[in-house]
Amino acid sequence: MGQARGFDPAKSGRDTVFALRRSDGIRVYRNHCPHQGVPLEYRKDRFLSGDGQRILCYAHGAHFDADSGLCTDGPCRGMSLASLPLVIEDGWLYLALAPDSPLLR
Repeated sequence: MGQARGFDPAKSGRDTVFALRRSDGIRVYRNHCPHQGVPLEYRKDRFLSGDGQRILCYAHGAHFDADSGLCTDGPCRGMSLASLPLVIEDGWLYLALAPDSPLLR
């Protein structure tokens, strides 16, 4: 089962990205539904379906594949979440983006 946690790397006052732990590693996505640009979670760190297998947009009911970010069901079917580059160093997760990157907004 996966786990997800939101982060605010740009210090904007909201979680603009989230990290998703899977059995084979970690993925980081922008917290931005491609349907209407709203955050995905309905409350802090609630990005996943009950079984932890899919990412959900609670505003529109879209389902995203946790491994690829591809929308498999809902109003944005065929669109994808923006995957963000990451580096893991000494047990720490770092985004491989400039702090002012538009992907963090």
